[in-house]
Amino acid sequence: NIASVRCKETCYYCGLSDVALGAPLCRVPNEDEWLEEFTHASHDRTTYMVAEVSESSSKQANSINADYSVHRDNKTDTPKRFFAVRVRVHGKLISSAADTIDSPSKNFNSSMQHFLPRNSRGFQAELNFRHESKMLFNCGSLTAHEVCAVSAHRSRKSKYLLERRRWHEANIGRELAISCGKSTPLGTDLYGRTYWVFSSEPKSLFVCGTNTSTLERKGKVWYRFHEPEEIASIMVCLGKEPPCDILKEIFTEAYEVVQDKSWRSLLMLRSHSSSPHQRKSITPAKQSATKDSGEEDLGPPFVEDENVLVESTNGRMLWDAVVIKVHKDRNSEIVNGYFVHYRNWSSRFDQWVHPERVVEPSKNNLIVQTEVLEEFSLNQQVKPRSLEGLNAFKFLSAKNRANSTVPAFPPEIFDCTHVRPSASYDEKLLGILKGSLLLIEAALPFGSLIPSELGSWNSQSVAIWRYMVKHSLGPETLMKCVLVLEDAISPDWLLPQVSYMLSAVARPWRAICEASLPAIALRISLLDDGLCYGTVKGRRGYRS
Repeated sequence: NIASVRCKETCYYCGLSDVALGAPLCRVPNEDEWLEEFTHASHDRTTYMVAEVSESSSKQANSINADYSVHRDNKTDTPKRFFAVRVRVHGKLISSAADTIDSPSKNFNSSMQHFLPRNSRGFQAELNFRHESKMLFNCGSLTAHEVCAVSAHRSRKSKYLLERRRWHEANIGRELAISCGKSTPLGTDLYGRTYWVFSSEPKSLFVCGTNTSTLERKGKVWYRFHEPEEIASIMVCLGKEPPCDILKEIFTEAYEVVQDKSWRSLLMLRSHSSSPHQRKSITPAKQSATKDSGEEDLGPPFVEDENVLVESTNGRMLWDAVVIKVHKDRNSEIVNGYFVHYRNWSSRFDQWVHPERVVEPSKNNLIVQTEVLEEFSLNQQVKPRSLEGLNAFKFLSAKNRANSTVPAFPPEIFDCTHVRPSASYDEKLLGILKGSLLLIEAALPFGSLIPSELGSWNSQSVAIWRYMVKHSLGPETLMKCVLVLEDAISPDWLLPQVSYMLSAVARPWRAICEASLPAIALRISLLDDGLCYGTVKGRRGYRS
């Protein structure tokens, strides 16, 4: 009937209502939704599924909005509602082969022109009809007349096919030029740099730019990138610029590193370790030049299996090590590097180091090593600055703490917040969250937790809880520790508004299943802001 197609909105393209044009309004996709759907529809695949939801009781059936038409099953007489559903995995739209009466079709994108009514009743009726008839359909977030939507679809299709045709023509010309021995650039970025791949080194990316230095002569400067993490960093910097799409197709290994977000850690590992190319770049001429310039001689070279001290990359520590291999120049027999093994460390930390970083374990050097280690241990007693913003930080030295036997600043908090220098952002955030949770537990006021030998929060369970927090390897384990602490704190020590907000977040079972570092940070922040650290109240109302 007419009520199933009437709509109060206006068309997105022409601005007219359904009455003005005499045509019903439909649900049509915008440009981004259309482009995402067209890539699947062009391969005769569908991204939509129909979800059939049944109401279990008559009360629920009566609560259905009047705008929806209720379909009843003849056998069970239960009302039903239909929904158009799409599935995404890690942000990517999932599709399946179209198994409908109009597939395969001569018009491969016929489903792109079959729209559903904007009216709720008409939407339910049309979706039910297409589901039973096994016909394709299309949907979207915009409202427009069907004729306007079809016109927009045709114009978008023509523009898309023209761009793809030009792209294929450029690729064919580039491949033919490479086969004839002539190279053409892959593309140009916004700064005028051109990107090249030569047949002699197909796994390397060459970038040609302009030298803008005032000290050197201006001209063309070439850069070569060979490792996947290097090329991945270039892809990330380019973003959506034209050369990036071509680089993704040529350097598939680098694109995989971009997707799993491991290129940062790989670059950090390279920056903290010496590569063989760096070791071999020290020529005898340079070494003789250093001797002539008056620098200190390194002395006789070390031999294999000799105990040495290796200076750290930042120059602050001296580590005990053993020389495993010695690399010498073939012409001058000058040592270019030592391959060392650090004592009491795993063999995966073995590395090549420059000769300037290797010293003998003399008496003076051992004294310097001891002094540096003592200074480092004293610096560990400093409270981490990343936790100074917490309210619990101000009450660590309070007299009314529940854990009065624990030091004012437990050392495990420092151990959690300080991670290795090459740690990723997630590892650093996980360490800060561990320290924040231990800090809150250490600053809890007397009475907020009632320790008892038979209760759920006794001395043994507290020790196990702290061990679990300190050795949490991911968000799921740390989220469990947060929930245990929330359950052990009395509601009387929480502000009413914070208690309300904690009740509004995800339930424990769902919080564990969907655990993430931001979710843990939200719960810890609410817990720290809502706890009454400086108040001791309600002792008479508690029972052991």
